[in-house]
Amino acid sequence: MKKLIILLAFFGTVVKAQNLGFNGSGFFENYNAEVEQYLVDMNQPFTIRVPGGAISKFHDPANVKKGWGMTEANVKTWFDKTGFDEDGNGYEKWLRKTEEQPNHSYLDDLIAMQKKFPNMQVLYVLNVLNSTPEKNMQAIRYLMQNNVKVVGVEAGNEIYGKYASFDEYVNDFEPIFAMLTKEYPSIKKGLVAGANLGRKELVRWNESMAQYKGDYDAVIFHYYYTKNDLGEAYNMIPLRIKYDENVTNKDLEKAYDKAAEVLLDKSMIERGVAYARDLFGDKAIWITEWNTKPSEMLCNTILNGAWQFREMVEQSEQVEYLLMHNGVSPDKYGMISKGTYADSENATMIRRTGYWAYILASEAQGAQKLVKNEAPKMQVDDDGEICIYFVNMDEAFNYALDLGKLKATSVTINYVSGKHLYSGSGMTGYMGKGTKPSYEVNGIKREKFTGTIPKNAFGYILIKTIK
Repeated sequence: MKKLIILLAFFGTVVKAQNLGFNGSGFFENYNAEVEQYLVDMNQPFTIRVPGGAISKFHDPANVKKGWGMTEANVKTWFDKTGFDEDGNGYEKWLRKTEEQPNHSYLDDLIAMQKKFPNMQVLYVLNVLNSTPEKNMQAIRYLMQNNVKVVGVEAGNEIYGKYASFDEYVNDFEPIFAMLTKEYPSIKKGLVAGANLGRKELVRWNESMAQYKGDYDAVIFHYYYTKNDLGEAYNMIPLRIKYDENVTNKDLEKAYDKAAEVLLDKSMIERGVAYARDLFGDKAIWITEWNTKPSEMLCNTILNGAWQFREMVEQSEQVEYLLMHNGVSPDKYGMISKGTYADSENATMIRRTGYWAYILASEAQGAQKLVKNEAPKMQVDDDGEICIYFVNMDEAFNYALDLGKLKATSVTINYVSGKHLYSGSGMTGYMGKGTKPSYEVNGIKREKFTGTIPKNAFGYILIKTIK
């Protein structure tokens, strides 16, 4: 599908090719043969953001050949200066992570991955807070010399809270950007903006950044639905319950119905993109982290997957990089994550709902939206196909297609579904001890379309015609 032709009339004049992918926080720490095979099976291009999030204050992988190159001295220097990281965690957490690093560089793992996945692209997060321009460049040179497709760099991760003003930030990223422009002019350069407009200091930061006339290509936002947006639903979720897929839980139903109102009736990302367009004009938009949090509430469920799927399809022309938080993880955030007590294969890595959402969204790029009780536009793309995507978090309904003179050779429906909005792929956050392992979501259903959009489902209808 990937023609990106139907949505042109809906969005504005600024069109950016979308690249889907995922944040690399925890990626190599959990990467193994299973994960590699899952990515092969996915059979879709992806962009990975490394080294991930908060670690960008500590890394020096080109000079310290252990993991991401964290050292006790570097971590101690940071905490002596600030006392905490962006998540409120202390010195002990990062000292432990430093001690757990393997005796080889994750840069070499990334090089090996590029050989395995030639279509992989990389966004590299610079350490602008606690390193030097030359040390940052050494890592980028090493990757580029080994044919890693570094397509862009981010000047730090959520760094606005570490500076008194945007002007202080300029002093730290400009020297690195100047070196990049000279040595690798094809690598795009992104600056960090603030997504939470309820914080006045972030609005001021963004406005100062919009006035900056220096050399950069993109603005970077992170979007999370949190308790601020979903508090009413979160308060209704009964946590640590004994779950049985064959028994309807009325309390969970009510909570997830309330969450669906927020996730699917409103669009934080769409509003954010409109704000970015208004403030930053034609700068590219990179959303390099996005999800709901905390992960124990909604992640790895039909509802969360449906929302992820919709955003990846609907933002296909407005956001240049849309990278889910996250790819591989020990947590339920991950498209692929470790098994737990409620998983039947608790010693393995498991494909979660976000994995299937990613595949479906990759296949449905450029699709038109299914609107209930409205006839679709029968606009055939260059491959002789029509793609219509849907998100149905309600009962099944009939949907008629008038194929007319199209000479259709096949009409299929490709989707993920579950008995409940809170159905998942193995362990989800609300499950407690005694839960029976459940894999209601365990793959994509690909069937002949017979006129029914399934209950609690997301995916697309594909019409193939004679060209």
